[in-house]
Amino acid sequence: MRSTSSAGRDRAMVKTFNSYLATLYSDLRQYEIDFKRVFSRKLARPRHCAQYFFEVLASTSRLYADNLTLIKLEPRLPSKLFSGDLDEPPLRVPRSRSAASQAAIRKRFTTKIDSLPGWSDFHPRNEFFAENGLRKQSDYVFQLTLHLPEILGETLYLSGRVKGLLDRDKPRGCPIEELMVSLEHIAHHASYCRHTLEILSCEDTWRPLAF
Repeated sequence: MRSTSSAGRDRAMVKTFNSYLATLYSDLRQYEIDFKRVFSRKLARPRHCAQYFFEVLASTSRLYADNLTLIKLEPRLPSKLFSGDLDEPPLRVPRSRSAASQAAIRKRFTTKIDSLPGWSDFHPRNEFFAENGLRKQSDYVFQLTLHLPEILGETLYLSGRVKGLLDRDKPRGCPIEELMVSLEHIAHHASYCRHTLEILSCEDTWRPLAF
């Protein structure tokens, strides 16, 4: 029979994990919102471009931190969280349709990013171009269109899974390995495009050259 102190620790960890899931769901939804603002905003002025990329940088950074938090939490989570024969939570974007949807979003996103009027005023200060390969506009566009749609595809799927867990009375049957794999995938792409976003989010890089 388990001790009262052990049961108390388990209850505390379940509460902590539920709080984590709520934060994770909010961060997943925020990334989707921030990513899609490129389609609803004109981004006509340089400062608008910098602000957009800053918001995306902030939301990808939160998701990266969420991945680290889960890595830290996972060994301490009680086994009862992963037991139970539960039906699959409803998904907002089924995996079977996500590939075609992601390809369409990537194409639309690439067209939008490549045609930003602010590129004519984009003059980055990048002292590490030899290491990060960011030498010209096309390099920045490539990094954005390679990584950000990948993050979006994963967040659309994962937010459905997390919401399914949050909607349950008890968080039993949690697909912890699936959460960890998906967040690791997000963190991988977030880390690779971080330097790109840091440069793009600096307003000083979006100003006409002085002659």
